[in-house]
Amino acid sequence: MAEELALILRSARYQDAAKVITFLSREGGLRTGFARGATARDNRFGASLEPLTLCRISGRGSATSSLYRIHHADIVESFRTIHADFNLLSWAGLVVRFLLGCLPPDHPEPLLFSLTQATFSDLGSRKEAPFFLWLSFAREALALLGYRPAPPVCSLCRERVQEGRVFFFPGEGTLLCKNCRRKDRKGGVEVSGELLGWLSGTAAVSELPDRFHNEAMVFLDTLIGEINPRWIPAASVSFLPEVRD
Repeated sequence: MAEELALILRSARYQDAAKVITFLSREGGLRTGFARGATARDNRFGASLEPLTLCRISGRGSATSSLYRIHHADIVESFRTIHADFNLLSWAGLVVRFLLGCLPPDHPEPLLFSLTQATFSDLGSRKEAPFFLWLSFAREALALLGYRPAPPVCSLCRERVQEGRVFFFPGEGTLLCKNCRRKDRKGGVEVSGELLGWLSGTAAVSELPDRFHNEAMVFLDTLIGEINPRWIPAASVSFLPEVRD
């Protein structure tokens, strides 16, 4: 029986006393598990299989089913502060939606697991504004999945755009400066060259000028939408209670 460190992302009751759990495992990636008796009054799991919980689970896969059989789980961190604050819970929900919509099943992503765990911990400790934590998570998660934008260098004239606007093509990962785009007559997503420089690097959100914060959120939504066409843009989620500018 294998033991894994897991972040519980989603939990749903199944039949009388079981639960179907979707979790991100450091060892196995995004998985779906089945916990028999998890909703019984005297169940052995307690609150360990509740969403937004870091736990250590024991179980095994099945040759006849895609469901991972969860036999035991112990809480490592419960992120109580997030659960008690609607604002924090809303932002954590964006992270969960990203993972559920962008990750293939059963593909280990240990660096992404560590990034997610750190993001939840920082949210719970109020180390930084939730908006900034989301920008940092989305940028780094996209990079780990191979979707970090290239530096703002025009693919035709090879000029680097330090300031001003460029036109980015998410499906190709290329961009054109204004002059080359005018000649080429292509579409593209208009974005600030300075913002694209930040996205392609490793600088902290604090180094991104305030005037680009909302544009960064919208542009990251565009990149995520390339991986998950069903992605509901974070910038359009009206119930996020924190002011984003």
